Formats: sequence, C-alpha cells, structure tokens
Amino acid sequence: MTIASTVSQYLNDHSVHYRVIPHDHSATSRESAHKTGLREDSVAKAIMLKDDHGMVMAIIPASSSLDMRAVHDETGRNHLKMMQEGEFGSIFTDCEVGALPPLGPAYGITTLVDSSLNKWDTIYLESGDHESLVAIDGRDYEQLMSRCRHCDLSRDWF
Repeated sequence: MTIASTVSQYLNDHSVHYRVIPHDHSATSRESAHKTGLREDSVAKAIMLKDDHGMVMAIIPASSSLDMRAVHDETGRNHLKMMQEGEFGSIFTDCEVGALPPLGPAYGITTLVDSSLNKWDTIYLESGDHESLVAIDGRDYEQLMSRCRHCDLSRDWF
C-alpha cells in the first residue's frame, strides 16, 4: 500500500497536486519525519477522539502532544476520550492500523486542526500506510480543511 484510495480520491477530487515520499517502515508520525529528514512540526498527525455524540479527529504537528483541555474548551464536549486503534478500523478500511491520514473530511469525520500547521509552505501527511508520506502545498491543505475548526490544540513535547 502506498496511499489510501480515499486519500488519493479526495486529493484528486479537489485538484490537489501531491507527491508520495517513501520511507522505511515507521510506527509514528514523528518517526516518519525522522526517516524522511523532515521537521517534525511540518508533519501532521491525526488523533481520533470519541464521546456519546460521535467521533472527532484532532490534527496536530507530529512534534506536539494533544492538549485535551483545549479540545474540551473548543468543542464544549468534556467527555471526549482518545480512541484505541482497533475502534476506528471500520472507518479507515483502506489504511493500515495506526497510519491515519490527517484528512478527516475525506472520511466524513468532524475535524479540528491545530493552527500552528498553517505556517508551512508544504505539509506532510500520513498516507494510510507506515512507509510513505504525502506532501502537499500548505495553501492546498488550508483549502481542504477550510470547513474545519482551526484552533490551538497542541503543546510541545518536553
């Protein structure tokens, strides 16, 4: 697998030019950044959350951790919890477990995007497998995520 079919279809439907960057197998977005020689904060990672009202995807830089207080403040949903990888496999059927593309709208998921990702000329995304990233223009990513809420969701690793 190189790029999830939902991701390629979504990018093509929105006329977004992209390139696939292969790398050695990695377990995390941070590791993907290291294996490709990219800055961790230019690689977007997706974190799935859920409560009784449904799922939310939070997208933050790979260099950061999710600030759950910020998520709760932003959404008003105080019972959102991180999902286990096995819980969302039925939605991301074209992806390897743990390789979530940070494109919630492509999968019909309510999405929050960390505002720090808006500064990059190029954004790198997990492609749906553990051996490639997708590079897209930062302005294209902003356009793809224009209907999502943009806010401060992350804090740097210590």
